[in-house]
Amino acid sequence: MLSVDTGAQIGDVRAYTTSGRGLNVEELADMAMRKLIHVADTAAPALREQAEQFKMQVRLLLIAYMHQAIKSDRTTLYNKLRDAGNAEIAEIILHI
Repeated sequence: MLSVDTGAQIGDVRAYTTSGRGLNVEELADMAMRKLIHVADTAAPALREQAEQFKMQVRLLLIAYMHQAIKSDRTTLYNKLRDAGNAEIAEIILHI
């Protein structure tokens, strides 16, 4: 027998707030992970453990690439500011 539940599902709704800063890489990775990978509570223990390990590996990979993206963007901004004659501001941006 095959059955399909087509009822509406609201899903997981969350709000994030910070004070004096934007979201950090870890917070953004956690947000992405909730959208990318879900491990069912009803999964077999061995399968659940394997899925959770995979989820953590993907999270670490996202964090590493987001850090690299930030560094790359700051390098681009540094070069644009320096080329525009704003060397002091460029140095501040590069070392944030």
